[in-house]
Amino acid sequence: MTEPDVARRVEKLRDEIRHHEHLYYVLDKPAISDAEFDARMKELKRLEAAHPELVTADSPTQRVGGKPAEGFRKVRHSRPMLSLDNAYSEEELADWNRRVHELAGNLPVEYTAELKLDGLSVALHYQPDEAGGALLSAGVTRGDGQVGEDITTNIRTIRSVPLSIPPEKLQKLRLPREFEVRGECVMPEAAFERLNEEREREGLPPAVNPRNAAAGTLRTLEPSIVANRRLVFYAYFLLAGGDYWPQGQTATLDALTALGFRVNPHRGRVDTVAAMMKFVAEAEKQRATLGYEIDGVVLKVDAHATQQRLGYTGRAPRWAIAYKFTAESAVTRLEDIMITVGRSGKLTPTAMLTPIFVGGVTVSRATLHNADFIERKGLLIGDWVRVERGGDVIPKVVEVVEDADHPRGNRRFSYPSICPECGNAVVREEGEADWRCVNADCPAKLRESLLHFGARGVMNIEGLGEPQCNNCSSAGWCGASPICIG
Repeated sequence: MTEPDVARRVEKLRDEIRHHEHLYYVLDKPAISDAEFDARMKELKRLEAAHPELVTADSPTQRVGGKPAEGFRKVRHSRPMLSLDNAYSEEELADWNRRVHELAGNLPVEYTAELKLDGLSVALHYQPDEAGGALLSAGVTRGDGQVGEDITTNIRTIRSVPLSIPPEKLQKLRLPREFEVRGECVMPEAAFERLNEEREREGLPPAVNPRNAAAGTLRTLEPSIVANRRLVFYAYFLLAGGDYWPQGQTATLDALTALGFRVNPHRGRVDTVAAMMKFVAEAEKQRATLGYEIDGVVLKVDAHATQQRLGYTGRAPRWAIAYKFTAESAVTRLEDIMITVGRSGKLTPTAMLTPIFVGGVTVSRATLHNADFIERKGLLIGDWVRVERGGDVIPKVVEVVEDADHPRGNRRFSYPSICPECGNAVVREEGEADWRCVNADCPAKLRESLLHFGARGVMNIEGLGEPQCNNCSSAGWCGASPICIG
């Protein structure tokens, strides 16, 4: 082929591959076999290898490439990626709806209802390219909401993320060529099962749940590993000029679809609490058959002007709320109670349980709060207890289960009178629920203080984690000084 023929063939192959990637990874409607797709990709790679001057940043062959990253640089978000307030009942949802109407005044109030995907929030940045369209320039994790980590090389491997947007799509929406898309990266259940099968073959412990697996995958320094994990990106926010798309949330989801992003199809418009609860009930019924994990429903005021009127609290928008599903529970046996000592000296009891699968994770420990909680529940070692993941997050013991199949335990737990770490006496101030170690040199207090000092929300010291702090304590360094340099 002549040079012009090669260039035309390369561009034709790229268009075909992008089209079939969109059908397969965004619309779930494959039109050709895997073998046919692979043949096109193989031909494109061969032509680009022979003509490297034709390689472009948005070519499908460039999703995975380059050397493994050495780390992730910090990036400040264009505007904060805030968390959402939660509701756990119809009454709490009604209270939120009432507040929205009061603050909105005479502005319209209608809501979009979307599934709350259980993954990792990510912001994608697009910049103008030479062809008049836009090119993916950065992918950033949520981080602490103000600053995230640049994981662009990993994001490029996710085939539901467009590497470029053609100019005609931007023009049709009157969208500037510099914009931002926010959404959720999730690991489908099928990909999660494959991952754990691989880990089992390699003699590694299984991943706990799809959300943790997705988060860990995106922070992997080797992009080829990320590509093999088959993550999916669902878009739900569009920002231009640092502000949300002014046509409202429903129009935003339609615009994201038109741009070629994968948008979750399970969504609707609601305007009453009864309609909200109906959507929640339907979502909960679908939960087990979706193929990916959700933990609730997100409700957003649709109109942009009303969103602006409502504004934000210090941590969340007033115009959106997450309705969390009822926590899942299971019955298991209380094998023992372990006491841990925190940095303030507080003695915290933890239930050691026969491992049980609850809400998508295997639970072997649960919080027991304090001595009064154990007494109030009447807990005995050997009891059968109901364990719940509160808000699908923190495991806790809800009640003792006693029937013919679940007999009571036979050993009462005695709260320690001395610190299990340093052997000094513990005290309980009048009116307080907690017992505390007051020894200033308690190795547990110093170890936990050091761990807190190095944590992401404080000094953010990379490499100073639990193993290093435990080593400091066991080496005896922390017994003399709260600052340990190893």
